[in-house]
Amino acid sequence: MILQALITAVLAIPIVLPDSAMAQDSTFNADQNLFFKTIRANQDESYITFSQGLGNMDPLIFEAKIAPYYLLRISKDSKWGATLTPNIIIRMFAEESFPVRAPSYMPNLTFYRQLSDGINNNNMVHYIYLKAAHHSNGQDEAFFNPDGSINTLSGNFSTNFIELGTFFNHKFKTANNVGEFFHTSIEYHLNVARSKALEGRYSFIRWHNNFRVFKLPKNWSLSKFVTNPHFQTTIKTTWLFGEIKDAAVLNLRERFNFSVTVNYRPKALHDVSIFANYYSGEDYYNMQFARRINVFRVGLQAYSFK
Repeated sequence: MILQALITAVLAIPIVLPDSAMAQDSTFNADQNLFFKTIRANQDESYITFSQGLGNMDPLIFEAKIAPYYLLRISKDSKWGATLTPNIIIRMFAEESFPVRAPSYMPNLTFYRQLSDGINNNNMVHYIYLKAAHHSNGQDEAFFNPDGSINTLSGNFSTNFIELGTFFNHKFKTANNVGEFFHTSIEYHLNVARSKALEGRYSFIRWHNNFRVFKLPKNWSLSKFVTNPHFQTTIKTTWLFGEIKDAAVLNLRERFNFSVTVNYRPKALHDVSIFANYYSGEDYYNMQFARRINVFRVGLQAYSFK
């Protein structure tokens, strides 16, 4: 069972990007403008970790995110686009029978509107996006155990949200082969089919920031965008608003999530990189949200753009 699950997760890394498979075709690449190419940079990357890493997470065999995305567009010159993503996170626990308990199901549909044409010296693209998403664990039992603790094994976790954000890229003038992406967004959870017990315990308004710096081979161009970066560093932050277990408004421990990921892609690998990640903040695995985790882990990650 464990071997089958590991093989499935590892094999999923190179193939979970249906749109990138088409990008290998030179005709398809030539038929995309910079707007659609940078939409790729706004996608979540699929990954698999080796064990639970170092920190206070429960013992794991692996954690994996399976995040294929499907790019929808009207024409190559359109200023509108959309992506559909059936996003799933699974954790295989290092326990008897190696259970995979209540995966996080996070499908989303995102619409994009280009605000700049990308035709300038820096090949910059600026767009806004609106995401409609669902997050649940597929369980329907009581939220609390008889002793009043949260039922992390089979309790019903469900919420729906929209996210409005903006994205832009930039090429460093002082370094020809270094560029950056940045996006910031506000996430708002709707009171629609939401687990009632999340009230006062889970943040329904979240402010996300994502800053990515990457290094490509010499003489690259953002407008070409056909080579995966050899090095990449991504910093993510999230601030949690609203009532959270009576936490003070400026309580960093309860309200601030921080993540930094460093990727390296050896020449022998095309679609997969080796990554190291440090994360500190709210556990993002559905019913585990009530605890804070601090963890350092390594694994394999698929690039969501080319």
